[in-house]
Amino acid sequence: MVKRRTLTREKVLTQAGQLIAERGIDQLTIREVAAALDVRPQSIYNYVSSLNELIDQVGLRFVTDLESRLLTQLVGLAGDQALMVFAQEMRRACHRQPNLACLLLDPHQLTTLSRTHAALVTLYQRLFTSLHLEEQGQARSAAATLYRSAVFGFIVQELGGFLHGTPTQLDQRFDQVLQLAIAQLPI
Repeated sequence: MVKRRTLTREKVLTQAGQLIAERGIDQLTIREVAAALDVRPQSIYNYVSSLNELIDQVGLRFVTDLESRLLTQLVGLAGDQALMVFAQEMRRACHRQPNLACLLLDPHQLTTLSRTHAALVTLYQRLFTSLHLEEQGQARSAAATLYRSAVFGFIVQELGGFLHGTPTQLDQRFDQVLQLAIAQLPI
């Protein structure tokens, strides 16, 4: 049995993320996380108050990691290039953690994950504000909605098994869909 002093929030979140990746979010329980860490379930409650908070913390970590990768990749980019990089990195992140991504892309589920939801909204606002897409104007707003719908709609369809083809074909289709959506943006 692992002694309590060696257990950390980081270890709890990492293990929960691994279990979500391996078994799916529906199979995640505090008891499973504790068993995988070789501690009593009560020990997990020193770091989170509930299963929902644990999932929210794992989701928040997902968004924070995504934001870190984006910050390094977006340096020096603007306009169409920045929008394409954002979309491609969002898709890669969802492929790395598809069981969690399905939850994060479901607006009904996301409302129960308040910290994750707030972090995602902030991330989107930062990108769209920096590209002047959040300014007033119906055409600008509609174009930004089209872009977000293209990114998230494609990812949801892909992860849901609605799109078929080789990985290369799906990559090409994703890029084509995004190029069409980005072409509508008044940048």
